[in-house]
Amino acid sequence: MASSISKMFSILDLFKIGNPVLSGEDIIAGMDCSRPQAYRYLKALCDAGFLARSAGSYRLGARAIELDYIVRESDPLLKAAVPAMQDVRRDTGCDVLLTSLVGERIITIHHESGMDPTTVSYGRGRAMPLFRGAGSKTILASLPFAKAHRLYQLHYAADPSPVLGVNWEEVSRSLKQIKKLGHAISEGELDPENVGISAPIVFGNPPLHASVVLVLGQVRYKTTDRERIVHIVKNLSANINKTLLLN
Repeated sequence: MASSISKMFSILDLFKIGNPVLSGEDIIAGMDCSRPQAYRYLKALCDAGFLARSAGSYRLGARAIELDYIVRESDPLLKAAVPAMQDVRRDTGCDVLLTSLVGERIITIHHESGMDPTTVSYGRGRAMPLFRGAGSKTILASLPFAKAHRLYQLHYAADPSPVLGVNWEEVSRSLKQIKKLGHAISEGELDPENVGISAPIVFGNPPLHASVVLVLGQVRYKTTDRERIVHIVKNLSANINKTLLLN
């Protein structure tokens, strides 16, 4: 049963920004199951509102919007983080992101837009590169060794990071250093003109791994007190963790 459910929901992974509408044949080609089974899955997802069918093609359905609303209103991490992120955005004028590990993806789950003339490509709802960017690296550094190693084995070859290293020995050494420092800084890894400074958030049992990222332009970063901006990000992370523990 679990395997069938997993296969059914894996259909949703086929939809991307560049491929928002797929034919039944496109979906069947991407599935590891028979044609009748694939169409049963498609019908079930349409009936539940996760997909919508039109003229023989499929797109994501409105049920995702309803679930997004419920998450925004009830998620404890968002409730703890958003007010603190808004304070930092007002005080610094910088963009502030909240990212979270979801399965084998790191996704931006909230974005406070600042006053800097920066373009943040990885806004709310978009998956981050696993091994690039300050937010992803602080999350990876906070993971148990075996879990970080598994993600490396599954995904690093497809999108390596020269900053972290060329093999697991170098990558693990880089992640240990980030964990020791308690923060990560990335310059131009996601958007060429931007710098990201991030600190981890870990809470719950089993633990949820997330991070906050402050984003500013490279020009401003060069004239900013680096220790002060790192302190702001670490303090933001600590305040969010404290709020989560109290609630």
